[in-house]
Formats: sequence, structure tokens, C-alpha cells
Amino acid sequence: MAVAGGIGGVVLASLVLGVEELTVTEVFGILVPAQAAATIAVLWLMARTREPIREALALRWESNDGLGLLVGAGLQLGLSLAAAVVIEVFLDGEAPTQDVVQSAAEALGGLDRILVVLGAVVLAPVTEEIIFRGIVLRAIQRSRGDRVAIVGSAAAFAALHLIDPNALLAVPFLFVLGLALGRQSVRTGRIGRAVATHAGFNLVTVLAVFAVA
Repeated sequence: MAVAGGIGGVVLASLVLGVEELTVTEVFGILVPAQAAATIAVLWLMARTREPIREALALRWESNDGLGLLVGAGLQLGLSLAAAVVIEVFLDGEAPTQDVVQSAAEALGGLDRILVVLGAVVLAPVTEEIIFRGIVLRAIQRSRGDRVAIVGSAAAFAALHLIDPNALLAVPFLFVLGLALGRQSVRTGRIGRAVATHAGFNLVTVLAVFAVA
């Protein structure tokens, strides 16, 4: 329901914009926030009928969760090296670019780059971690245990990115990221560290895209 709500938010915002070729400002300044807002609205409506929302979604934070930024950055660098080897060996150095990455690469102005950072490094990690570690992982954990919950939530997280066909190559690496995020959430009992790790992972991606743009 949360994912469907997010997609609905994007579709509605796209209809309001009514254009075929979207600019970077429209993608990251309107569509991404619309998706996040719709997703969080659906989550809030579902969670408020159960236990307190902070407990229902594991929305607890501690000051040392910020260290997750370094963990996420390290994961991204390591997985990027592995991806580079795969691309060079099996794909002759050519690989499809995800639509969202392509859009970020077109951000040349200061405002556009700020919007990209807010969308990719703040909104996306928060909403995705609430869904996959705050809801999916915890739901599986109650009935199947920690290991199945970590693997299941990681698989769901990676599979969602197949909405973009160009993300196929990234799915195995996103699955590894999901495993790390799930393990953090199980170990801490909250999603704060996972959100920070996810943000650090995306931040390195964004900086790399800006560097070569």
C-alpha cells in the first residue's frame, strides 16, 4: 500500500505537470517530494491505527547513528569497484544508466543540485527505510525470525528498483546493501542507523554523478 501510494503520488504530480519531457527541477523538486509525501501519508494512516507510530515503524534515533554515513559511503565505494569489474569483464565496459541517475547527471545549476541531494540523500533513504526496514523487515521478523527478515526485506528492496529496467545490473548490489541495512535494523531495533547508511550510500553516488557531469 505504501509503495502504491508513492507511485500514485508520482502519477498525480505528473498529470498536474502535464509535460512529456521533465526537467531536473521537476523530477527532484516535484515528483520525488510527491512520492515521498504520498508514501509517508499512507504509512501514517496505516500505523496510527496500531501501536504508537514511532514504535510501529521503529522510528527511533540516537546520536551515533550518524556514523552510518561513513558505513554507507564505504559500502558504495566497495560495491562500485565490484560493479566496475563486472561491467568490464562481462559487458565490455558498457552498462545501462538508471533513469534517476541520468536525471541527476543533468543537474548543472546550483538549485538543481540541491534538489537532487535532498531527494536522493534525504527523502529516498527515509521513505525506503521506513517501508523496507520499518515495516517489511519487522513484519517478517515477527513470524519468521531475524535471518529470513533480513534476506526478505533486502530482496523486496532490490526488486522494487526493477521498476526501472535499466536498474537490472544494480539489483544484486542493492540486495547486498539491503542485507547490511537489515542487519543494522535487527541489531539496533530501530531504523536510524539504516537511514544514515542508506543516505551515505546515495551521497557517494550523487557526488560521483556530479563529478563526471
